[in-house]
Amino acid sequence: MKRIIVVLIIAFVLVACGEQTEPLKPLDKGMPNTVTLSNGEVVYKIDGEWNVVTKVTKTFHGGEWEYVMKISQDGNKLVGVRLKDGEYALKGNETIKGELEKNGFKSLSVKTSEGWKPATAKISENCNKIVYKAKVREHVLEITTIRK
Repeated sequence: MKRIIVVLIIAFVLVACGEQTEPLKPLDKGMPNTVTLSNGEVVYKIDGEWNVVTKVTKTFHGGEWEYVMKISQDGNKLVGVRLKDGEYALKGNETIKGELEKNGFKSLSVKTSEGWKPATAKISENCNKIVYKAKVREHVLEITTIRK
């Protein structure tokens, strides 16, 4: 009996303390921040300006930078460019590029000091927040974007 109680307590703690994620909802025509492609597929509409916070975590030190990015979207393809010069990138430099599909990204890359790296992204808050992540050697690059 004690073993069952301990297992239940552990399960409860894991569920309660685990990462809370927004469940993916099927995208339907006419939903906010979506676009219907010519083939009838509905994808997120992420074009426009986004406030960006980029964080790099390292073993010894990290960094954090803020800027504004403009994403241009043509159907399901997208490119994001900086709107202001920064410490490591100039205005007009591409920051992200990718291709959307139903409920997320089909492919995604972020520009790093070592060139383009594959990335993942989590879309939340009705597509008003996107967190991109990429690995660069032992570093983790996290780009949090909030729609302006």
